[in-house]
Amino acid sequence: MLSRALRPLTAPVLVFAAAFAAAMLGCADTALVPAAPGEPIGSARSMLSAAQRRARAGQIRDAAAARGLEQGWLLAGIADAETGMSHCWSELTWACMGPASDDCGGGPVVAGAGDGPCSLMQGGLGMFQFDAGTYDQTLAREGVRVLNVAGNTDAAVDFVIAMVIRSVYVPGVDNAAQALAWMNGVRIDNDRFMPWIQTVTHYYNGCTPTGCSVYDARFASYSRHARDTYAEMGADFWTTRIDYAATFVAQSFPYASLPFELAPGASQAGYIELRNAGAATWTPGMTMLGTTGPRDVASPLAGPDWPSASRAATVDRVVPPGEVGRFSFTVRAPLTPGDYSQFFNLVQEGAAWFSDQGGPPDMQLQVRVTVLDVPSVGDAGAGDDAGAAAPDAGAGIDARPRPDDVDGCDVAARAGARRPTSQGWLAGVVLGVFALGVSRRRRRSR
Repeated sequence: MLSRALRPLTAPVLVFAAAFAAAMLGCADTALVPAAPGEPIGSARSMLSAAQRRARAGQIRDAAAARGLEQGWLLAGIADAETGMSHCWSELTWACMGPASDDCGGGPVVAGAGDGPCSLMQGGLGMFQFDAGTYDQTLAREGVRVLNVAGNTDAAVDFVIAMVIRSVYVPGVDNAAQALAWMNGVRIDNDRFMPWIQTVTHYYNGCTPTGCSVYDARFASYSRHARDTYAEMGADFWTTRIDYAATFVAQSFPYASLPFELAPGASQAGYIELRNAGAATWTPGMTMLGTTGPRDVASPLAGPDWPSASRAATVDRVVPPGEVGRFSFTVRAPLTPGDYSQFFNLVQEGAAWFSDQGGPPDMQLQVRVTVLDVPSVGDAGAGDDAGAAAPDAGAGIDARPRPDDVDGCDVAARAGARRPTSQGWLAGVVLGVFALGVSRRRRRSR
């Protein structure tokens, strides 16, 4: 087994060492324990039954396919060489106990036993044996995803993509899409099979032709496990093509667990980014972000830029397998206060909903909006006039009767007319009485 100092920083711990002497070889055989002649290396002490192995191989196959890797047996062969496809400690009880995993019924994942006593809590985690030092260091680098089968496989896909790009045995591969395409063309004994095994032995295991004393044995081990795993399950088992699948990358909208508050009628633009994990290319106008819960429901959050009430957006560009597409759209808050939740999924118009093939599930992508109960303009300052009748909401007009209204008629009906006050009316009466008195005195003096 390679010492940690010699492993690439991004590499998994590729084997368990069963004896100190084997570890000292630096490039010891991949056996979990010393194997009897002809016994499959890596599965000598695995406790998986044939049915369990088939189920585990299916999990690897499906998780790889969700990332666009159609030849899942390439990864299953590696997992078989590393741990006999065992992921949980209960399947390989002579090894160390790693952190707990839901996929192990809450029990520990299998952990490597070749890096010292189990009490040190260091060594590779899970069936692909990812190792950055201690368990905590590995989880900090790889994330908790490596504790479950799908996540461990997902991390393995990331690694094999990177190693194929780097490989001196694989020409003309410069990016993830090209690496996936190359691996999808590997078949038993075709012209890519030997470069694949060379790449695994060199970059996954760290055993090079000129720097590893047991290179030939290690090469033969990986080759045998790939062949045997493929043959054990059968060609039909590994044949899979998922045209439409996506994995979540990012979104600008707040996650559903976080506050996302809008005033009634307010809008906010944002996006959801997804990776093309299927075999088919996404195209604008055909690859759409549709409403779910139920499917095609008219969304209360539909914005003015939606193609329809059940289609939030189309993909922003042509997106080949392995690349990321963006779906940009606006959500508009309804006028009635409350919580509004909308689920989404991708749909290839005229072909399939992604959840019917490679996922994600219909109830995973979500935008949830809380529409605030915003006070109306007419409500402002209402406390200054206790007991007054409330005006119509939003009217902004005082509708209470005025003291100068006469029998319900407005004497200042004409625009710009000046409304007489009660004080002015009284002054007019007084002046009239005074004028009448003056007139009478004049008559008496004649």
